[in-house]
Amino acid sequence: MAWLKKPTWRLALCYLGILVLIYFSEPTWVSLGVGLVFIATGQLLRVWAAGHLVKNKRLTTTGPYAYVKNPLYVGAITIVIGFCIVGMPPWNLRLSAGDPRLILYLVFIAAFFLYYMPRKMKIEGDRLRAIYGDDYTRYEKSVPDMVPRLTPYRSGDPWRWTWKQTVDNSEHGTIMSLCLGLALILLRTWLRSNDVL
Repeated sequence: MAWLKKPTWRLALCYLGILVLIYFSEPTWVSLGVGLVFIATGQLLRVWAAGHLVKNKRLTTTGPYAYVKNPLYVGAITIVIGFCIVGMPPWNLRLSAGDPRLILYLVFIAAFFLYYMPRKMKIEGDRLRAIYGDDYTRYEKSVPDMVPRLTPYRSGDPWRWTWKQTVDNSEHGTIMSLCLGLALILLRTWLRSNDVL
């Protein structure tokens, strides 16, 4: 139930990206409001998904998994977009190669969609196919990876969302991390506005 993840080079890069975002952040009241909507929406999706996910014990096809195969990733992407809007409002970016915020946006998009997602989906798909066989193959063919279907996939699984399952999947740690990230962006902004940094 530990909320800290095992250190990896990918996690280190993620934290480095967060620190760079915090350092270069220039939020406005509008960017804070718009970004918080994205962050809250992404986190609610992740809480909903984590409350249904029972790893390696049953094929999860209920809750948001009935609409999209990767709701935790969709939620994470939505959260990252929210943080980028909070800290680096797209309407304030200077469209030049010298703007580190624009480079951050482009690096994130390229790394996530060209490397991380294809690799992760292949690894997870192969693992789930090996564990669940035809059940996963049917699910895989019926449910899209990232863009939700309009009607739920019906597997007949009666599983219901629980907060206990959400905690067992350490999603409360994500909530704490989001609060810490927002607090650091606001602290950085306050320190900059008071000429401390």
